[in-house]
Amino acid sequence: MSTRALLLSAMAYLLILALVAFGVPLAIGYTKRVRSEVRTQARSQANIVAISADPLVEAGSRARLRVLVRGAARSVRGRVLIVDRAGRVRADSGGTATEGRSYASRPEIAAALQGERVQEERTSQTLDERLLVTAVPIDGADPTGAVRITQDTKAVRR
Repeated sequence: MSTRALLLSAMAYLLILALVAFGVPLAIGYTKRVRSEVRTQARSQANIVAISADPLVEAGSRARLRVLVRGAARSVRGRVLIVDRAGRVRADSGGTATEGRSYASRPEIAAALQGERVQEERTSQTLDERLLVTAVPIDGADPTGAVRITQDTKAVRR
C-alpha cells in the first residue's frame, strides 16, 4: 500500500472516530432534552385540564368534560382521564366505556386524590406497554377529583 493510501485511510479513520465521539454525546443529550420536554408538557397540560375541569366536575357536566379531555389528548398525544373525588371516571379521551368505573385503586389516581402530583414511567399491566403517567389533583389540598394523562414512551424513545 502506498504512503498516500495509508494517510488517506488514517485520516478517514480519524474522521469516523471524531464523528462518533461527538455524535454519541449529542444524541444522548438530545434524547434527554426531548424526554424532559415531553414530561414538562404532560405536567403543564394536566394542570390546565385540572383547572378547567374543576367547575365541570362539581356541576357533573360530562359533555363538556369529554370535549376537554379529547382536546387535551390531541395536544399530548396520549390518553386523558378525569375522575371525581371518589375516583369514578367522569370523562375519558379513550371513549365512554370507562365512564362510571372506579379508578380509585390506581396508585397515581389515589395519590392525586390525596393532593399529590405524580409523574412516573411504568409498565401498564393491561396494555403491556411502557407508559409515562402524570396525575394531578383537581383543586389542590381538598381535591374534587383528579386528572391523569398516560403516554406511550415508544414514540419518545424513537
